[in-house]
Amino acid sequence: MTPLLDLSDVARLLRRSTETIKRDMRRNPGAVPPRLMLPQTRLLRWRMEDVEAWLAAHAIPNTGEGEKA
Repeated sequence: MTPLLDLSDVARLLRRSTETIKRDMRRNPGAVPPRLMLPQTRLLRWRMEDVEAWLAAHAIPNTGEGEKA
């Protein structure tokens, strides 16, 4: 089993502050990867594979449009 990511790990991967991640979780849950719901705890934890899948699903391919020659 792979280790779980905590809030600071996810913030670092997304290049956002921990406060921004927490605010997005309240106001716009789709703006952050889905987290694990651990029974009887309020810990914020993510699986790396869930974060990677979320990033892949939200990636915008670089088509090269708009680049200057």
